[in-house]
Amino acid sequence: MTSRTDADETPATSLWRHRDFRRYLTGQTASVAGSSVSSMAIPVLAVLELNATAAQVAWLMFLGQLPPALLALHAGALGDRHSKKRQMITSDLVSAAALATVPAAAALHALTLSQLMVVAAVQGAAGVLQDAASISLLPTLVERSLIQRSNSHVMSATVFGLVLGLGALGAAAGALWAPTAARRFGPGPMMLTALSITPLTQIPLLLASPGPGWQITIGSALFLQLACAGAAGTTQRSIRQIITASAMQARMQAVSTWLTSAARPVAALLAGGCGTWLGVRPTLIGGALLLIVPVAVLARSPLRGLRIMPLPPPDPARPADPPVPPPIPADV
Repeated sequence: MTSRTDADETPATSLWRHRDFRRYLTGQTASVAGSSVSSMAIPVLAVLELNATAAQVAWLMFLGQLPPALLALHAGALGDRHSKKRQMITSDLVSAAALATVPAAAALHALTLSQLMVVAAVQGAAGVLQDAASISLLPTLVERSLIQRSNSHVMSATVFGLVLGLGALGAAAGALWAPTAARRFGPGPMMLTALSITPLTQIPLLLASPGPGWQITIGSALFLQLACAGAAGTTQRSIRQIITASAMQARMQAVSTWLTSAARPVAALLAGGCGTWLGVRPTLIGGALLLIVPVAVLARSPLRGLRIMPLPPPDPARPADPPVPPPIPADV
């Protein structure tokens, strides 16, 4: 008898034989590359070109993180009711149009902080619409037994777009290692271990001082941190996609985005305020302590003991087996 794990590894189920998945991955790589570069470039432009203060950068980050908290649930409903591909394409076009105004204004010496804030908000809104459609589209392209492996390739595509040096390679390594680790150790213990390591990776950042040695140390810690994030994030997303009905994929993704993103705008402002009033190091210590919260939540969750990936729910379109009639007693 062939196990499900063995079947997942056969050449017949190779992801690269899925034409739709190849096109999806190519499009997502390009989309993430553009949004990642712009998300890093906008704060840099604000500081270098417009001499933005820490408080102004915090407001810029706040406006960029606000749309997921406001629009995630609506984006999920749109994705389930209308064409996910059209929603993805429209979102990318809107994001590209907004971003194109930045170099145009800079060339005319008319770039302002207000414009960057508007662009950040538009990109945030376009991003949450794109994510709700793109992430929920994946389960319709491949068999559910291939979802975790597919997600591991899409996390690596995200890392390619981010291009954050050594740390970005860590996220790619973690995402690609996640299916193997989940099979060997179990998805629950693997995620719990990854989340437990994450707070420890903040220690070098708290102790660092100027010098190339500390730069290498921080880069290595970032590699490990993002590797843990990639492994845990890929696995939890795969579990959610496997157990969620097809008609609810976009809304479930939207709820996940809303739960994880709703606190980010407030956190951006709070971090800016704490960094200004308390100093950078106390703020970093507080952030490191907050990373313990997900560990405590998962440790008290039934997921901590999950040893194998769950099976998909029964297909509602498939008729149920007819009831078996009781046996007829033999004549005496």
